[in-house]
Amino acid sequence: MNCEFRKVENIILAYPRSFKNNFNKTTIVIEELIKKIPKNINIQLISSSLHDLNILLDRIGNERAIESIIIKDWDEIWLRDCIGFINNNKLVKPIYFPMYCDYRFRWKYFKKINQLSKEIIRSFIGKEMIDIPLIWDGGNLINNDRYGFMTSKIIEDNPSFSKFYIEHMIEDYLGIKSIVIPRQKEDAIGHIDGFASFVNDRRLAVSLYPNMPFLKDDNIYLDGILSIANDVGLETMRIHDRPIDQSIKCQCRKKKRSGCYSVSRGIYINNIILNDTVILPQYSLPTKKETDYYNRVNVELYTKLGFKTETVNCDNLSQFGGSLHCLSYVY
Repeated sequence: MNCEFRKVENIILAYPRSFKNNFNKTTIVIEELIKKIPKNINIQLISSSLHDLNILLDRIGNERAIESIIIKDWDEIWLRDCIGFINNNKLVKPIYFPMYCDYRFRWKYFKKINQLSKEIIRSFIGKEMIDIPLIWDGGNLINNDRYGFMTSKIIEDNPSFSKFYIEHMIEDYLGIKSIVIPRQKEDAIGHIDGFASFVNDRRLAVSLYPNMPFLKDDNIYLDGILSIANDVGLETMRIHDRPIDQSIKCQCRKKKRSGCYSVSRGIYINNIILNDTVILPQYSLPTKKETDYYNRVNVELYTKLGFKTETVNCDNLSQFGGSLHCLSYVY
């Protein structure tokens, strides 16, 4: 099973400059990220037009080559969620159909992305595809060679199968033991990569939130993840996150609230590890003191672990509920 903390050679990104949705607001993040990726990592880029690709190449200059593919109707940035999982010489492809509050209004969109993502796999990854009959976003899995951590969102999204059946299906297809953690009750997205990430085969990084009243239940939840990791023999460490209490407007038309899920501003655990380099998000937080502290403290933590650290401002990205790990696919 592919482990992101192992040696990787490629990173896949989407360039959203002309996407037919608000994702074009994240263009500046992608451009900054490309400049921070180590030169020994091959960048594979999806664009919806040759014109956009030429603009990007002009902006980054001749500093590095980019392998590209033009897919006219592609307008998705969350590649982590829609591509699938590499297991040895095969790519295991779940069904990409995020069961969020507004999924009933987006059926055609998810159908399109499921089809087009297979073109990306054939063009860039080139491994045999095997379909796994589970609705499952890639952000809801972090793993080492032995364990795969995920939230119970995978159980909720596949009511036709029992928890027992789902766990054994994952073990058969991916060769890892499932550790299903109850979904945090206020988290509509239910992705484990918003709470934890593997630093190496033995160490799991888990978020730690500040001691604020609105984050009390979240910290209890994070302590539970920490306890589960310790119970299976993993070493653990804490990453200092500072979530912002701000919701994202959705289309579910429920009354009495403007949005069902939250911005990802302040979530540093959602980073990218590329061999000996870690690329960390940076954010503008409510106060200058907080901004300076949180943008510095996690850089210091990873540096002490021996990583070279790079940073990318993700304010424009966080308004869509994800960060750097969500929009990248590494292998």
